[in-house]
Amino acid sequence: MKKWAIIITTLLAGSSLLLFGGCRHGHHKAEHIDFIVDYLEETLDLDTAQQAKLAEIRKEFTEKVTTLKGSRQKMRPMVKEQLAADKIDAKVIKQAIALHRQELDSVMDLAVDRLAEFHAILTPAQRQKLINKLEKWHNCQDRE
Repeated sequence: MKKWAIIITTLLAGSSLLLFGGCRHGHHKAEHIDFIVDYLEETLDLDTAQQAKLAEIRKEFTEKVTTLKGSRQKMRPMVKEQLAADKIDAKVIKQAIALHRQELDSVMDLAVDRLAEFHAILTPAQRQKLINKLEKWHNCQDRE
């Protein structure tokens, strides 16, 4: 059970870095997804079938992040319009943010679903490598 939690945390951490890093300007880029996928491929020594599954996940995440970026860009004119108004309509802004949160939630749901699928095709040795990487990362974080 502990190993399962560590593996989920590792992949969610990677996904979170991708997502939350993607919320800053200029970070909705496929290169970030590519970096994470390439790192997993190198670290875990994936076989051909595993690489194919990871490629599917990469494509799906790239499309989802592109959609998320488009959603954020659509909000910009509305926010600008609200800022230019004599009085900000908080309801309008909150609705736009709520919609964007729903889209973020859908990306997180996708991350968890794909994590479970990817986990199912990993060997015990590959899972242990992920655990070791996570523990090493946590040790580095604890020192800071």
